[in-house]
Amino acid sequence: MILMEFTTAFLALLATATPILALETEGIGSIEALFDGETIAQPTVLAREGDEAQATAFMFLGGAFANLNIVGYNSADNKRLSVEVDYMAEQPGPQTAPMGVTISYAPRGGAVRWTSDGAPSVPAVTFTTLEADGEEGRAVGTFAAELCYSEDYEDEGDPANCRSIEGRFDTRFFVER
Repeated sequence: MILMEFTTAFLALLATATPILALETEGIGSIEALFDGETIAQPTVLAREGDEAQATAFMFLGGAFANLNIVGYNSADNKRLSVEVDYMAEQPGPQTAPMGVTISYAPRGGAVRWTSDGAPSVPAVTFTTLEADGEEGRAVGTFAAELCYSEDYEDEGDPANCRSIEGRFDTRFFVER
């Protein structure tokens, strides 16, 4: 039984594009998209270092709220593609309406990225499978959005500089409470 703690440190690791080559990684799924004529295919991974394990696909269940993060990351090219879905539900399923969806793509890793935050249209995500049982779950679905350019991780995208993205994901994820 693996105790999953997706820490701020791991998010910082991905945000700064530090290679995770020193960690043992196991593929747990994939996220793929077509963005501005580029085909993106990234694995979702479980990274282990000793007894510690952290996943790039996880769901946080916190009482009346839930948050699903699916981050595709490959240390070989530093690209990062992510779908984040927020719910007002104890345990969302494929038909549960999200409170919010954020899709982002960092083609070189780091803080410079394309994001649906600040885009002129609302991003969409559709699940054919969204189930969590105990410490693990599975998510399968599609997404579409306009992504706008942002030079800083904390800033919304520039609505005057946006491009369309469409994609799909199929991944195991780990549940945190």
